Amino acid sequence: MSFLDFDAREYLDSGSPTPAKAAKLAKVEAETDPRGQTLAALATLAGLPPDISEGMARLRTMRAPRWTTAERWRVFVSDAGWLADAGIAADALNRGWSPLDLWGVSGDDGWQSLAAWIDGRRDEHGRACVLLTEIRGERQLPYAVHASQGRHSWHYPAPLPASAVLPWTI
Repeated sequence: MSFLDFDAREYLDSGSPTPAKAAKLAKVEAETDPRGQTLAALATLAGLPPDISEGMARLRTMRAPRWTTAERWRVFVSDAGWLADAGIAADALNRGWSPLDLWGVSGDDGWQSLAAWIDGRRDEHGRACVLLTEIRGERQLPYAVHASQGRHSWHYPAPLPASAVLPWTI
């Protein structure tokens, strides 16, 4: 029998054996959002430490600070959330990035965290960046490359300015 000769009706006949019992539904915690899980729980599932997960949940509900526009803040929060939800943040933390390298904000215009550097740019698959590690002699340097439009744009974690803070602490 070839693929074209396959007839699914013989497997769907009503005279087939008794169907399997339905699985029991899992109990859901009382503290859930309408979609079934808290945002902090999603971040924890992505492999983030609890303090970061709680900070990310707070960040998603924060209003834009006075020093930035609402639109720019919305893009930053979206990219920060993408880093956490896509598992990129957990991978980056394992590669040596700090939480400030990923989500920090600062008054220093010459410095950017990864979430700020992404700046809303995603490719057709919804990817914003790819994390890589470069080996230079005995040192391993983590860096990110933009996934959008095949651009050759790199971001290395730079020394943190004194004013760098995690956005959910402001």
